[in-house]
Amino acid sequence: MSDELTISGGGSYAVATDEMLSNAANLLRAAEQTRDILGALEMVDARLTIGQLESLGIPTAAAIAETDLDYAHSALSQLAYRAELMSGLVRVAAQTYGVGDALAESIVRRLAADAAAVIGFLFPAWAVTVVLTSPLLPILAGIGVATAVLGKANPQLVDHEWISAQLNGLLSDPAFVLALRHGVMTVDELSAGASGVPPAVVSILSAAGVIGLASSAGNIKSAGGVAGVLKETPVMLKNTTQPEPVTAARSVEERVERIPQPTEEHPEQVRIEKYETPGERDRFEVYISGTVDFAVSDTTESFDGTSNLSLAAAQQSGSIAAVAAAMREAGIKSESPVSFTGHSQGAAVAARLAESGEYNTAGVFTVGGNVGQVVIPDDVPTIIVEHTDDLVVAAGGLQDNRHALVVERQAYGGKPLPAGEAVPAHHLSQYAETGRLMDQSDSVELQEAVQRMALFGRDATTATVTSYYYERVLP
Repeated sequence: MSDELTISGGGSYAVATDEMLSNAANLLRAAEQTRDILGALEMVDARLTIGQLESLGIPTAAAIAETDLDYAHSALSQLAYRAELMSGLVRVAAQTYGVGDALAESIVRRLAADAAAVIGFLFPAWAVTVVLTSPLLPILAGIGVATAVLGKANPQLVDHEWISAQLNGLLSDPAFVLALRHGVMTVDELSAGASGVPPAVVSILSAAGVIGLASSAGNIKSAGGVAGVLKETPVMLKNTTQPEPVTAARSVEERVERIPQPTEEHPEQVRIEKYETPGERDRFEVYISGTVDFAVSDTTESFDGTSNLSLAAAQQSGSIAAVAAAMREAGIKSESPVSFTGHSQGAAVAARLAESGEYNTAGVFTVGGNVGQVVIPDDVPTIIVEHTDDLVVAAGGLQDNRHALVVERQAYGGKPLPAGEAVPAHHLSQYAETGRLMDQSDSVELQEAVQRMALFGRDATTATVTSYYYERVLP
């Protein structure tokens, strides 16, 4: 259902729904409370006689005997033991399922990679077509969204009801999204096979991690450069807002809602909150927007389609350059504690900046990002929020950041898809709803991670926010 969260990672292979983890926590609390009652009973001494109890002013009934207190002591002990045992069994079940799921994923990944190498070797022309289109999935998804918007504005141009029925149903199917995640992981093997590398050699290179998603995206970028598109350019500061007082986000929902959503009136793609406390280093929270323009050439927007592909290829992008420049403008130095929050392309930028090691990264929080194959350092507290019916997330491949706490939800589980909107599960408003559900969760794992994130900006003597808009410098 759309309000069910699945929580995994956090340094563990456990995979469980929010309800399972909440029940495990409640059982553990019940065991602790029962032992508290047991302790109080033992303080009175369960073996006191009725006469001694009465002398202490404790009311008794004629039927009470010493064996009744013994029985209560035994029953409470068993209750505490069973509650604790059930809590542990729920977590063991989650861990067992997670290990099995990880093993199955590993086997499928290996088989799919080997099959892709063989298919690419046998059918190179077909393989090349797949390789050329797969890294552009975020761009294609954006085109779908733009087409849907156009259809709403001018129904004569586009039949948005057809888009809703045909496009939404396929692109928002969790089974299709999962298959796509696995498919994206095999693009490099497919490409290597199509180039004539024997499948056995491809399998060895793949297992060793020599080839991967980034190299395929890099090949596409190189081919695009020859064709005069997908070229990176310098960026320049076009507009910045005046610093204003602010308070740190108090909830996950509020954090998601602070991610910029650029408009013509307010085009800023980067929001930076600065927290100052006397005697301490200034801390910074960087919020990063998603893709603004899906064009791959002739656009001044730094958060464009070209940046999307550069990020996938682990190369410098206009969006990374813009955020890095905004951080310098805000006074962020390499030693400054900084936390990154981003949506979509902004999530990929956040992950790449943390991966670079150039900053004193205190945390990463991403929603709807294709960050599965971006290596976020294990010592960086990370929360990754993904919708299982979000196509853009699938473009990043399978999630390999095991240390990160991963929260999944099917945004439209049990709900009809909105008419005329492609990839609706990717919308920031849907991730804000997931944030609200995270805030209401009783999961100990989730609440501890959320609290660590919320503490970053608290207790600041002074807190201000400034937003930045960067454009590409066209030749």
